[in-house]
Amino acid sequence: MNSALALKKGISAELFKFRSTFVFWLVILAPAFIPTINLIVFLQRGDEILARGGTAWGNLMQFSTGPSGFLFPFFVFIVALFVNNIEWSSNTWKLIYTQPLSRLNIYFSKLIVFVLMLFLSLILYGSLLVLVGKIVHSTNPDLGFGNPLNLTIHFGNIVRTFLATLGFASIHFYISQKTKNLILPLGIGIGGLISFMILVRGWEYAAYHPYGFHILANGSNNGDTSTLLDNLRPITLSLGLFVIMTTIGAIDALKKRIV
Repeated sequence: MNSALALKKGISAELFKFRSTFVFWLVILAPAFIPTINLIVFLQRGDEILARGGTAWGNLMQFSTGPSGFLFPFFVFIVALFVNNIEWSSNTWKLIYTQPLSRLNIYFSKLIVFVLMLFLSLILYGSLLVLVGKIVHSTNPDLGFGNPLNLTIHFGNIVRTFLATLGFASIHFYISQKTKNLILPLGIGIGGLISFMILVRGWEYAAYHPYGFHILANGSNNGDTSTLLDNLRPITLSLGLFVIMTTIGAIDALKKRIV
């Protein structure tokens, strides 16, 4: 079977498997959490918030970036857990490896679907933020949401966050393939996130902490598209870690013994 065709079939099988499951609804509904809260806040206190200064879109992004930087890793941890836990819980790893697909095909099909889930969730999150501004503008035009938002900068920062997330996401994807224990990877993730928040206050090497790449990569939203190319180190480190962990995971999948 052609490798590209086999990979396509593997991806289709993975997508079909998650249809109408908890993971599917998590990917769809989780991105709406912060935008929904900010919609309520700006509808009720928009005049008070804008009275403190800044632009309407700038304040909305400021109210969104901090919470999303803290909560999004937990979303990654949970999705990584359940992408592979569906095999652990149903004890179907042995059945999967008897299919007429190579182990690498199975591994990369799962990985691609996992990465696709993260990307689509972030794009949905960014789109909902734009929608929040439009809704608030329709109810209170004086706030300033009628001014154009630079969508290139906005979604460019979304892509930056996605790329900077792939490093620790690949760690958790690998762990979820190695063990069916749900507590261990979640504990590692929480420990990694908290340790970064502590170390970033003074440790000179905190910039190399994988659980902080997505925070350090946050770009500005000053309207200058050239800022999207600023501070690429956390993104580069994240992508480097992603390549390393993906390679380790692929080698491990080839050697994996299913009893």
